[in-house]
Order: sequence, then C-alpha cells, then structure tokens
Amino acid sequence: LEEIYNSIPIFDPADKLCKGNIKARLRIIYIYYYANKLNMLVCGSSDKSETIMGYFTKWGDIAADISPIMDLFKTQVRKLADYIGIPKEIVTKPASPMLWPGQLAEEELGIKYETLDLILYGLEHFMKTEEIAEQLGLNKELVDRIKNRWLYTEHKRQGLLTLKVGYRTVGKDFRLFRDPC
Repeated sequence: LEEIYNSIPIFDPADKLCKGNIKARLRIIYIYYYANKLNMLVCGSSDKSETIMGYFTKWGDIAADISPIMDLFKTQVRKLADYIGIPKEIVTKPASPMLWPGQLAEEELGIKYETLDLILYGLEHFMKTEEIAEQLGLNKELVDRIKNRWLYTEHKRQGLLTLKVGYRTVGKDFRLFRDPC
C-alpha cells in the first residue's frame, strides 16, 4: 500500500479516512478479480444500518453484484446469523470495516446498533424525530443527528449522476424489454 500512497502527489499519511477508502477500494479490486477469474458473482455484506448511515466507501466495500442482507438492519442480521447457527464469536464480534487498527463501527457512528436500528426503523416509517426520541427515551438531538446523517449521505447510495441530453438515457429511462425496432 505504501507504494500506492507514495504515488499520490497530495497524499497525507495522517489522513486515516482517505487511506482507509483506498484500502477498501483496493480490496474490491482483488475480490472482483477473483470473481471474474472464477466466473462468479461478488456477494455483498453491507446491511441496511450501514447503508442508510453512509458507513461505507463509495465504489469500495459497498460494491457487489448481489446484496442479500442490504435490506436487513444490523440487529436483524445478527439475529438471523444466530438463528441459522453461525458461531457466537462471529455473531457477537464488534463490527469493523478493518481499515485501520482498532477501528470499531459503533465508536465511529457514536451509537450502539441496538439503538441506531430502532431510530432508523422509526425514520423509515415516517415517524417524527420527537416521537422517536420520546418512545425510545432518547435525546431528540441524537435522533436529529441520525436523521441528518441519513440525508447528508444520500449521494453515496445513488448511482452516477448523468447529464440527460438525449431522448432516452442508458441506465435511467432506456431499458429494453423487447426488440427496440
């Protein structure tokens, strides 16, 4: 990695986030290399909690061909893993993207997944932040912070922004379900 870092003229070795994003993107390059060589698909491991919070590297650890657990909150994934017999030490292991030593998801997010998922569930179901805070016995500012992060990270969950100049734009409104002629 040092060779790659040193090849970037404006590289700042103290910038953990940028270094971590490079690492996440390099990982996905290797994963897709093997998938391509073995004629397989890449199965994603991002869950709904991480995705809503934007807790992933754009074009990095979020990249996948299929994402079977992306519509499950972290707490649901853990319950499912426990139910199907995944070993306890894996189910209870603290979440981490492992981009630098000691990195823990809950510390970075500033909230336990058990609480975060309840807030996200309420927001997903159009509950007011005041109502969520009251029902969960939480500070309204915490719920507002979670809601704002959801809103501010929307760009990470969207595909490429495309300047539409044609009649139909590939990937937007140009999909062939039958012979186009």
